[in-house]
Amino acid sequence: MWTTIVSKLLGTFSEKVADVYIEKKRLQNELKMETLRGKIAYEEAKTRRASESEGRDHAWELESIRNSGWKDEMVIIVLSIPMVLVFIPGLEQYITAGFASLQTTPDWYRWLVVMIYAATFGIRIWRRKL
Repeated sequence: MWTTIVSKLLGTFSEKVADVYIEKKRLQNELKMETLRGKIAYEEAKTRRASESEGRDHAWELESIRNSGWKDEMVIIVLSIPMVLVFIPGLEQYITAGFASLQTTPDWYRWLVVMIYAATFGIRIWRRKL
């Protein structure tokens, strides 16, 4: 008789313990799956943003090429003049004096010139990851 009572009590108790344990494991697995789904969604969004950004960069570069006109060629010519003149005897002093004069210009002017040349050639430093 006692055996029957104890087995019925333990049977009911052990089933409830097993149910709680199984439910706990199911919830833990569900949490892990949600975490993985979140990570996958994050990586997909990151990839999509990078792809869209590259597309915009490509379109910007093509538009820049279409609208370049003579400005790129003019910049190359202006930048090449000192390099060519330095090889002509007697003109080196003028090149040296010219660069010395440029050193006396304000910093903001030199930065402006650098930025104009950078923009002309489409160099977008701020978009690059260091």
